[in-house]
Amino acid sequence: MGLFSNPLDPNRSFGDRKKYLDDFKIIEEKNAKGVIRKKAVYTGTWTVPLEKPAVVRRKLAGTLVLAAAMLAMYLWMLLLTHFGSGQYPVMIPLLAGLFPSLYLGMGVLALPYRGKPMRRDQYMHSFIRASRSALAVGVCDVTALLALMICRAVTGDWIYLKEDWLYTALAVVIPGMAAAVIFLLRSVDLTDKPNDAYESGPVFPMR
Repeated sequence: MGLFSNPLDPNRSFGDRKKYLDDFKIIEEKNAKGVIRKKAVYTGTWTVPLEKPAVVRRKLAGTLVLAAAMLAMYLWMLLLTHFGSGQYPVMIPLLAGLFPSLYLGMGVLALPYRGKPMRRDQYMHSFIRASRSALAVGVCDVTALLALMICRAVTGDWIYLKEDWLYTALAVVIPGMAAAVIFLLRSVDLTDKPNDAYESGPVFPMR
């Protein structure tokens, strides 16, 4: 399964839980009191790593460190007072980047650091979410940097103060870090395995 592939229904939003319904089967069973309960059992494919657990942990730990450093730099960049901080064409894409930054954090925290198999929804909300969010943050950063250069060209102001240099340095480094996050995620060798035995057990009760 490719990192950017989307086997799900493209007509539904990414967070729509309904698109995962085909991966579950509703069964009935009796509890200790003889009461029949319905529960959902996962019947879809499992995404599992083919590499040694220690190798996977190192790659995912590296992803976590890079993503955390990248997000810290991005927030630091937003707090700087520089030429572009008063320009709407610069600040709009920077502020827009806060949304994928949030999802990037959610995605890397959901990665399987213990090497456990992932359901399809878990894979989509960890590997896919983190990679796409890192790309989106990088795009917002580059867009803001290009807008800054255009604003400077229009105004003819090419004077760089200390925070201008710092902002430019951060804006150049962040896309490289985003690329590194994506590269590390892509380097994890994954494969899909069928789940004929429904090994996951109950996922959530059905009332």
